Amino acid sequence: MPRKRSDRQEAWAKFGLPKIGAAALTRYNREVRPYRKLCGARTKSTEDHRPCQNLALAGSDRCRIHGGATPKADQWGLVQWPNGKAPDAEAKLQAKLKRIERDRKAKVKRLAAMSPEERQRHDQRANTHAPGPAAERARRRDDRKRAAEIRASLDKPDDKPISAELAELQRQKAALQAARDHYRRLAEQQMQPTSGVFD
Repeated sequence: MPRKRSDRQEAWAKFGLPKIGAAALTRYNREVRPYRKLCGARTKSTEDHRPCQNLALAGSDRCRIHGGATPKADQWGLVQWPNGKAPDAEAKLQAKLKRIERDRKAKVKRLAAMSPEERQRHDQRANTHAPGPAAERARRRDDRKRAAEIRASLDKPDDKPISAELAELQRQKAALQAARDHYRRLAEQQMQPTSGVFD
């Protein structure tokens, strides 16, 4: 027994909207789609790994399936909340909150199962991949790079030849330090109590 169609479906068929929609879709595929940018990802289901045939999202070179909807720039790594003006905004918000709580519990469980070495690597990556604006992330990368360069320069032995003037200054410094230690020992000896006649 055929399924009864709804009033909307009856109206759709009555006014010939399926034909209009099919004609509009045919025209779009013929005149617009060939000039739209395609997704730059390559499929894994074929041997030649041909490019994905889905349309890339606006402002991205990937489709929705291959990360085109992933937040970028200042929104990278931040939670994306649903549009409050959408009819189902409340349902989407509740689903988002449930997913965040589920991910939080899974993260706590995953961290508890890590070894100290794994936890250390996790914390290091979390510090270097913190979400936020692109300018702030770039500044943190530059700070880490400069700090690494400074540590490398401090750990690197100085193999440069010593000039005659620097060698003389080092010799005088060593002589002064030796004289200082000598007179310091003499002063300590004089301060020590001497034994008396009746001791």
